[in-house]
Amino acid sequence: MAASGSLVLAALVTAPSVQAAGSAPDSKPTIVLQRVPVPNTDREMGMGIAEFPPNAAKPRHAATGPELCYVLEGDVTVQLDGQPPKVFHAGETFRLPAGVVHVTRAGPAGAKVVAAWVHTPGQPFNLPAPN
Repeated sequence: MAASGSLVLAALVTAPSVQAAGSAPDSKPTIVLQRVPVPNTDREMGMGIAEFPPNAAKPRHAATGPELCYVLEGDVTVQLDGQPPKVFHAGETFRLPAGVVHVTRAGPAGAKVVAAWVHTPGQPFNLPAPN
């Protein structure tokens, strides 16, 4: 199920994560393609690509700005805290609001996602969620 289009932009996790014993491998860090100031604001837009090896996950985290993502390859399961998981396939989009704790996980074939974000320059793109 694709999310409706939006001007809201953001990214998946951009920092590597610590892998818990017995858990799926972590995804690779997001490759940041470009960052540009948003005119007449104190915000910055960026775009990146996140690659997930098969069954890799980005542990619980919350983005500091809203995210808009497009699945280029494979399948990605996204689970927001307190909600059931949703699976997005190649060609579908999903968006995540700022501050909402979530987990993203690739399917057995891995996944590639292009992501765009808006955040405050100098701030991290995301923060790890407490366990």
